[in-house]
Amino acid sequence: MRHILTIIFVLLITNSAFATGQIPDYLIYKSDTVSIFSNPLEQYFEQTGKRELIDFIGCGSTACWRGYKAIWELKNDSLFLRQITSCHKECGLEVKNADLKKMFGTDNVFANWFTGKLVVPQGKQVQYIHMGYASIYERELYISFKNGLQTNERTVSNKKIADKIELENRQRHIAKSLQDTLFSQVQKNIDWDTIKTPWYDLCAEKYILTYNRKGKLKKVWVDWEVETFGEKIDDWWWNMTDERKCRRTIKKALKPFRINYIDLPKHKIKIPFEIFYDRKTGKLELLKEI
Repeated sequence: MRHILTIIFVLLITNSAFATGQIPDYLIYKSDTVSIFSNPLEQYFEQTGKRELIDFIGCGSTACWRGYKAIWELKNDSLFLRQITSCHKECGLEVKNADLKKMFGTDNVFANWFTGKLVVPQGKQVQYIHMGYASIYERELYISFKNGLQTNERTVSNKKIADKIELENRQRHIAKSLQDTLFSQVQKNIDWDTIKTPWYDLCAEKYILTYNRKGKLKKVWVDWEVETFGEKIDDWWWNMTDERKCRRTIKKALKPFRINYIDLPKHKIKIPFEIFYDRKTGKLELLKEI
């Protein structure tokens, strides 16, 4: 039982670590030092079957699951290991680099064990993702190796992904700035008697508002992925009648109001807009996007 608990604990720690953004290794490349989203030393450990860093004292963390940071150099189309050092310096320990000569028999370590590619992020960081090396950059340089010798080099553009993320961020910013104004328009243009009208007839839903590049409302739709009051609505008749009526009501209230006074993207955008009925206050209220 103790062994099982130990295995479970190790797995939990490992999964937690991988779920954190990682400190990269570094590569000396064309008179520059760049971060790499690859760890060639891991292949060495796999091939030798042992994970020993001689004389090494380092400070690890969940942002450095492998426990070290390696410095590499690409020289004459060959990959060399130059240093194995600590991920952090301030942890109460006197950090010390691994002794490469004791580990490999030389200070000039040719990485002949490494076959694969080094991923070099380039340009602006488009999106930070708190998991391993998953963050997205404008470009990625792929340097391929076979037995430590460079075989290929190519640059991949992430422009399409970057443009999509930029649009999503822009839509989120626009939605956040417009929430109160849109709700004010709904309150002003729709006469709802929340006292007499049952809450389920108040069109309390999450809507997706589609605007064209000129700021004109073109379409209103209900986001069916959202649960209403903790329960999904499966009533097909409601879908066919009341849902359509609510979409028309919201569209009629918002259609005269244009959003062309703000800086819009050069194509249509989708804005979430959610209203709900507060049973305690008896009022229709706005659920703001965070």
